[in-house]
Amino acid sequence: MTVDASSRRDRSRRSATDEAPAPSPRTKLAVAITGWTLGALGFAVFGAAAIALAFAHQAGVVRTDLLGAQAKLSFVPQIVANRDIAGLNQVSGEVLEQTNRADANSSGPLWDLASSLPLVKDNTEAVQSLTAMTRELTARALPPTVALLSASDFSSLAVEGGGINLEPFRAAEGALPEITAAFTDAKVVTDGIDRTNLLPIVTEPLDQVAQIVDQAAPSLTLVQKYLPSLLAAAGADGPKTYLVLFQNNAEIRATGGNPAASSVMVVDNGRIELKEQSDSMAFYAAGQAGRSALDLPESTLALYPDTFTRYSQDFTFSPDFPTTARLFESLWKRTDGSQFDGVISIDPVVLAHMLEVLGPVDLPTGEQITAENAVKLVLSDAYQRYGDAGDNGRSSDEFFASVSSTVFSRLAAGQWNPIAMFDQLTRSAQEQRINLWFTDEQAQALVTEVGLDGGLRGDNAASTQLGIYLNDFSVGKLEYHLSTEVFASCNAADRTVNVSMNLRNGITDDITNAYTLGFRNSSYGLPPRTMMLDTLFFAPPGATITAMDPGQGDIPSLSRSGIENGNTGESRMVTLGQNETRTVSYTVQLPSGPLGPLDLRHTPTASDTPVTVDASCDPFLAGFAS
Repeated sequence: MTVDASSRRDRSRRSATDEAPAPSPRTKLAVAITGWTLGALGFAVFGAAAIALAFAHQAGVVRTDLLGAQAKLSFVPQIVANRDIAGLNQVSGEVLEQTNRADANSSGPLWDLASSLPLVKDNTEAVQSLTAMTRELTARALPPTVALLSASDFSSLAVEGGGINLEPFRAAEGALPEITAAFTDAKVVTDGIDRTNLLPIVTEPLDQVAQIVDQAAPSLTLVQKYLPSLLAAAGADGPKTYLVLFQNNAEIRATGGNPAASSVMVVDNGRIELKEQSDSMAFYAAGQAGRSALDLPESTLALYPDTFTRYSQDFTFSPDFPTTARLFESLWKRTDGSQFDGVISIDPVVLAHMLEVLGPVDLPTGEQITAENAVKLVLSDAYQRYGDAGDNGRSSDEFFASVSSTVFSRLAAGQWNPIAMFDQLTRSAQEQRINLWFTDEQAQALVTEVGLDGGLRGDNAASTQLGIYLNDFSVGKLEYHLSTEVFASCNAADRTVNVSMNLRNGITDDITNAYTLGFRNSSYGLPPRTMMLDTLFFAPPGATITAMDPGQGDIPSLSRSGIENGNTGESRMVTLGQNETRTVSYTVQLPSGPLGPLDLRHTPTASDTPVTVDASCDPFLAGFAS
């Protein structure tokens, strides 16, 4: 009998069905529970995914708004500089809208739920703190800024006859407390956010907003603290008398150069006037009389030639500008019977930087001085023009003084962009070309805090200060042709720092005038184009100089040692021939205990001085605690 395949399959299927037992009630229940469980899990997973997606969307919106607000806030300084009140109002409204939206989107059930999850909690709380802070900062700081700009015109600071209008600054004095408080409170929030477990999507807007706050808060606090003193220094409470020194880098000195040119300036309620030359003649004459202007410790006098305190052209031998200022102040008191309220020092490179804002200035000689020709004109061309006049350099000094006073008068007229001028003055200060000294303690505290006092530090708390300084010994104007570079490297384990300076004499054969060439060189058997540089190495308080190059100096009889303001100093004579390049250096063993950040100083020359600090000094740059 034959059975086809289909019949076999049917029979086999029937047999299997007939043989299988019926499912028990327990089995049915288990299957049902399993189905329900899988369904519930599926729904839960789907729900969790939906919640996660919704939360991610909200977090993305918050991040976008925060970054957008940060981007707009970054333009505020330029908008303020342009006094664009409409633009500031627009930005203020847009930032407030974005921060309000970010604040609203960073709250609610989804964020409450996220805050309960251990891995998400820190991130959600950070975002919530940041959005609330940004909204509050915008609401508190921008309205008074708008009001201040609306009431004051910082773009027009000139007063008729020369000077600065103080009214905008008086208005700022009233508005600053609220603005400063807003940024100070914001900084407390950003500083208090723990970043340990934060995700990049959170740290990015946090870092960018915190950067704005970190930059603004200390600056605003500083301005609010010292603005009354600055107004007083500008004659807001009565006239102030200042000496303005123009240091001549062609005859180099520790803080710049020979201060042969100077002006006595009176400031009264912002108005600036230069005292008549005749009123100051006794002062200038006394500076050449050879009589000591100030009694200093013997340990300090031991560092310098004996002309240091007896001739005003050598008052800048010291790298401690407060000492220089006190020498001039003592001289003024002896001749005028009163005292300076302050001493201000700049050099021709600062004039060049300012001319980038002022534009070309017409000189009494009929020529123009510009940002491009200023330094060469006053530090080289003038000596080629007047150097052989046979009047002991009086003609070139008068030209230098004429240039300085003409540019200064143009500056006092006030027709320039104050923000652009501030940038150039900041640039000059970074190049160590501006030094300020005030008799008023608060004003002096400000310039010390911002590093414009040009002083040797009496301790290492705020900074650990090292420096190489240069004084011309050849009695010439050779150093217009000097270029320098400064390097520092450190050994944190040994607590040592090595500072070196590359020197190059680039004088050319066409420089022939007697006033530029070294007057003293022949006495030491040196060619007239060789620079004789009295090189000063200083170690901070408690530190020791362990090595120097050159160790004894090129002329050992001219080596000197001493102490100024607690800083150990060594002086060595270095000779630098025409077209010669050489390196001088010294090593300092720092004292034990906490140290402030490394502060590397040098003498500014007629050209820029590149400064390189090796990565090995990073522990010192941040402050060395052990």
